Amino acid sequence: MLYLHEVIDIIGDGQQAYLDTVGERAQHSEREGISRLVGTWKVIGSTNRWPRVVNLWEMDGWDHWAATLERQFLPEKKDPHLAPWWSKATQWRSGGFDRILEPAAFSPTRDHLRATGLKSWVCVHSIVRLSPGRCEEYLAAVGELLLPLLRAHGFTLMGAYAAPMRSDEAIVLWAAPDFRALSQWYATRRNDPATREWTARVTPLREEFETMWLVPSTYCFFHP
Repeated sequence: MLYLHEVIDIIGDGQQAYLDTVGERAQHSEREGISRLVGTWKVIGSTNRWPRVVNLWEMDGWDHWAATLERQFLPEKKDPHLAPWWSKATQWRSGGFDRILEPAAFSPTRDHLRATGLKSWVCVHSIVRLSPGRCEEYLAAVGELLLPLLRAHGFTLMGAYAAPMRSDEAIVLWAAPDFRALSQWYATRRNDPATREWTARVTPLREEFETMWLVPSTYCFFHP
């Protein structure tokens, strides 16, 4: 699998209108085999810069992404739906930052997550900048320590990824059932042995990290 990760800057109060256009695009994109929407979320402003939206799209691999690029740039293969949609969406977005992501071996696919019956009111999204050469070690720690920690608290790992076009960067995404469960974990995390072990393992690997809480839109398959 391969993933397209987007952080979108929203103009004014256009967040919901933009999410609606993403939902519209997702239906077309999946129907035409372009990509599959994993999720589209609002950034909770009290946790990070706002107003922004985060999108995550799934593809079958690098060949699939190449076909997607052909639909965007090759005249004879262009997707006729893309240009009008793009123009419409610019009413509500001013730009953003995209990444191609490669999943860790234990990172679940969208089909796997759907099969679990996942439901979530809030997700935790971290962009992690690592010391040179430590990305593989960091993702291994996610699988070894963070994954069972999340399960023990009733949370779900949605993805753990390396960014091959960025130097030593990882993305981790996980879901909590509701705001109270997530807030309770944050309130007690310093006293939880498993959380302390996880923190001790990855702190030497990280240069910095940025975390934001996300609210899934109604277009997400896991929206309650």
